[in-house]
Amino acid sequence: MTEEPELAAFAQCWNDGNFFMAHEVLEGLWMRRRDDGLQGLIQLAVALHHIERANVRGAKTMIERSRRRLAHPANAPCAIDLKRMQDYAAEVAGALDAGRGAEAIARRPRL
Repeated sequence: MTEEPELAAFAQCWNDGNFFMAHEVLEGLWMRRRDDGLQGLIQLAVALHHIERANVRGAKTMIERSRRRLAHPANAPCAIDLKRMQDYAAEVAGALDAGRGAEAIARRPRL
């Protein structure tokens, strides 16, 4: 994760399960770049934070936004595999529909 220090910090927070902080550390980079892929990562982290707080409606909203942004064809290259994260977001969406959001958090990809 040498591309940007914010990406390394995001990955560490993500791997540690600190989804709120993962969103926070990536915000500055997104503000500078305004890249949909980065915003999609932020929204995915926020969705997992919502799941932890039992806010299913908020989680579903963030997952759908995240999926669209992670799939955007104009996304800049990123040290984090956006396709892998897009696939994971789809898995989370299905788990939320089945009432198993917490299980999806446990199966998150490690970065």
